[in-house]
Amino acid sequence: MRRLRNDRSGGARVLWRTLPMIAGVILGGLLGVAFAAIIDVPRIDTLADFRPSLVTQLLDANGQEFADFARERRFLLAEDRVPEVLQQAILSGEDSNFFSHGGVDATGVARSLLKNLRRGRESQIGGSTLTMQLARKLYLTREKTWRRKIEEAFLTVEIEKNFSKQQILTLYCNVMYLGHGNYGMEAAARNFFGKPASELKPAEAAALVGILQRPSDYSPYRRPDLVVARRNYVLGRMREEGYLTNEAHQVAIEEPLLVRPPQNETQLAPYFAEEIRKSLEERYGSDALLENGLQVRTTLDPQIQQAAERALREGLIRLDRRRGWRGPARHVDLEDPGAQLESWNFLPPGEIELGKWVEGLVENVDGRSAEIRIGPAIYELDATGIRWTRKSRPRDVLRVGDVAWFRFESTGKDGGRSLQLLQEPELEGAVLVLESASGAVRAMVGGWDFERSKFNRATQARRQVGSAIKPLVFGVALESGYTLADTFFDAPAGFPGPTASIDYSPRNYYREYYGITTMRRALELSMNVTSVKVLDLVGADRVVDFAHRAGVRSDIQPYPSLALGAADLSPLEVAASYASIANHGLYVEPYLVESVQEPDGHLLEFHRMQASKAMDPQIAFLLTRALEGVVDRGTAAAAKNLPLDLAGKTGTTDDFSDAWFVGFTPRFTLLTWVGHDVKRPIGRNMTGAQAALPIWLEMVETGLAEGWLQEGESFVAPPGIVEQPIELLTGFLPAPGAERVIDEAFVEGTEPVLTWDESWQRVMELPWYQQRAFYLPKAGERMPEDVEDWTPILEAWGRD
Repeated sequence: MRRLRNDRSGGARVLWRTLPMIAGVILGGLLGVAFAAIIDVPRIDTLADFRPSLVTQLLDANGQEFADFARERRFLLAEDRVPEVLQQAILSGEDSNFFSHGGVDATGVARSLLKNLRRGRESQIGGSTLTMQLARKLYLTREKTWRRKIEEAFLTVEIEKNFSKQQILTLYCNVMYLGHGNYGMEAAARNFFGKPASELKPAEAAALVGILQRPSDYSPYRRPDLVVARRNYVLGRMREEGYLTNEAHQVAIEEPLLVRPPQNETQLAPYFAEEIRKSLEERYGSDALLENGLQVRTTLDPQIQQAAERALREGLIRLDRRRGWRGPARHVDLEDPGAQLESWNFLPPGEIELGKWVEGLVENVDGRSAEIRIGPAIYELDATGIRWTRKSRPRDVLRVGDVAWFRFESTGKDGGRSLQLLQEPELEGAVLVLESASGAVRAMVGGWDFERSKFNRATQARRQVGSAIKPLVFGVALESGYTLADTFFDAPAGFPGPTASIDYSPRNYYREYYGITTMRRALELSMNVTSVKVLDLVGADRVVDFAHRAGVRSDIQPYPSLALGAADLSPLEVAASYASIANHGLYVEPYLVESVQEPDGHLLEFHRMQASKAMDPQIAFLLTRALEGVVDRGTAAAAKNLPLDLAGKTGTTDDFSDAWFVGFTPRFTLLTWVGHDVKRPIGRNMTGAQAALPIWLEMVETGLAEGWLQEGESFVAPPGIVEQPIELLTGFLPAPGAERVIDEAFVEGTEPVLTWDESWQRVMELPWYQQRAFYLPKAGERMPEDVEDWTPILEAWGRD
């Protein structure tokens, strides 16, 4: 026993003798690490010039952001603009002693060391102050080791020596990551809550601070329960620090976590934004686009854009439903554990907004209804929700395990809602709205869904335009001295094709021919044969030149078939050419960007109008009046009852693969196109009037309801235009008792002075060889009196 006691006392003496040596070794090691850390400490003075990458914002015509581009989504808070409630939440949740310590909170570090020593692990090292977190974010890694902690401490001291507390807090607010691509509190506030940081409530500020701890785990979309728990902890600390009263704390605790949907689900005008992105990247480079925080003011009108997107989607759905139900999007095995991770389970709880497309899983189906899981809830799909499929029972179209698209629609009765089965259309489409006088593109939709296809059909597609090109053909005739009352003979005819032989024989759409007809009626009813005759008479080269002056930039071949739209054009250039007509003959180049400036306000560019004369104002007005007739009595008569002046033209290709309607009001030019990316028929008899015009009409009706189109808007005639009553079918002065009489517009001096009977009497007085050309009489005093003047007309007759 004595020996054992002696051995213990001897061991103690040895331990006491060696303890200084051990301490020296440990201290030396720590000093060595510290010395190495000092060597690696970056220069803190560069922090004064630190410029984090910023978000390039696209602003609509009202100055509101609708899209952004960035490597790191960040909006800077100025030093004096950190909201008080946000500052209080940060201090309470992350560093309550921030304004009293020198960067390293000794109490907090000691508390963290004791906690980690009890756990026996070196890897869990806490006690970070705001300044330490900032140092780690800017200069170090997130590696949890003693070496990193020591480096962090030295950096922290240097930062505290060189910057004020408010500067450090502001920088902290601007650089910390909060998940989902958001860097800084301002970006997170806008993205999660749809408001700037200055408008945050205590509960919202506490939620952002709660996310800071582990942004990848604390996602308000994936794990709102974790975010709420962490938010409530921060709110409790705010009460303990005296920032919240008990009453305010209770109110904040009871607030639900209301975050707006992820931006990629709700982004307005993605095709419009992508068009601008490509342009900016080409001019300034990708680094400037993604890092410099450019402020880009655009021409986008969000109200018009929403109307365009909604009209196109609903129009394509209507057309697609005519083809019937093609089946669910996919099928899953409900026994598969992976099925629990599918998208329908991530929809947040709460009532689904009307019209929102959501994926649903069929969990049960019988003869009367089907049970559809959407998010955490089960909904019933009855026979009314599948009526468009032409089936009467849900089990005829769905089975358990099917995944399909659904949406809720209003029943119109006491706020009732019904679940509707949907399918993605195979069709594509495009919509454009231009402000005719300025060229500003107010809306652009390039397809059904940007995520499905980023190909912008409004600007990149080249499609045959069908009869939508006819106004440009007739415009040349009006420039050549013809009037809308002049007559042509609508009957089968042959024309020289590319080989110069008579091998091209156009036909009217319904194989119906109208005989003697006016130029106005030929355009209103879209007569193919007469259109080719007009092109042949005035010359295809002149039509090509007129089209280029009006805004067409693509190459066009001067063949007779050009009169029927045998030219591949983009919707944007077609819309621009019609805008030239609407704008009194002045072509204005379409544009999307008003200005680009840097964050400090330095202006990099601003829009300068590019304009040129396309045609005389009088010619433009005559075309406008003719296109009004298309709406009043022609192929677009479905729009005739709308309470404002409208003018436009349908377009259809031979095999119904492309359907167009291009029209304008006194202020806007609107275009709709429908078709497949790979050329194939839309459907039987799917003309421009059937497929494209209803989409156009829905936009106009929405514009009238929302006020961006005004009732009573009318086209104004320029000087040099006179109106004269004429018979619609003959183009002559009305005889007594004539029924179809209209007020026709003429360039002053070209109006008719004869009735049909008087004209016929004049013709009968001519020699027989001149009578053969009676189907091309010139009104009134313009009728030639000698054979030489009739020679070009007789030559045209011979070619027929």
